[in-house]
Amino acid sequence: MTFAKAVRTVQAVTLLVLVVLAGGCATSDLQLKPNYQPVGDTRGNGGTLVLASSLEGTVPGVGERIHWILGEVKDTDGKIKGNVTSVTAPTALVRDALQQELLRAGYAVQIDKALPQNVERAVVLSAGKLMLDETRSLVKVEAECKVSFAVEIWRKGVKTNTLSFESRYSDFALKDREKLHQDVLQKAFASAFKRAVPAIVDQLK
Repeated sequence: MTFAKAVRTVQAVTLLVLVVLAGGCATSDLQLKPNYQPVGDTRGNGGTLVLASSLEGTVPGVGERIHWILGEVKDTDGKIKGNVTSVTAPTALVRDALQQELLRAGYAVQIDKALPQNVERAVVLSAGKLMLDETRSLVKVEAECKVSFAVEIWRKGVKTNTLSFESRYSDFALKDREKLHQDVLQKAFASAFKRAVPAIVDQLK
């Protein structure tokens, strides 16, 4: 092999390695479009219920061009390799899931950014937090979801109680990391709402 051919071979191998490395870095980030399915079996007494929350799902004028960070992608040494993101804000994901559960419980839910004066019945989402982290190794992907939120119960324009809930769930998979994250998020949310919805319904009676 001539020197020129050897140089070209080395360059080709180097380029291939760089492409592989670049591809590996690119796949570390994971963008999700979470789709929560309500699981509650508690029934309220129906009627109109205001769900007040100032938490936005997207930024006006920007829409899905902005990605909200739900958590980090790390290797087994704890080194950050990327982020788990969503086009919807973490707090808005909590709000949307709560809305679905209240609808399932039989209420005609009306979303409002501010609490109307002298409202007959209302739930105010006063705090919400969601974290979804990933740890990757050569053989498997681990995911952990933590969710917490607080709601205020209002009757006839008066706050009657504040309730707080939290839950976490983790699991692993050998492939299909997107499905893993969706499943982990679903189960963490479901665990929290199985406790939250009966408590909220009881306060609204």
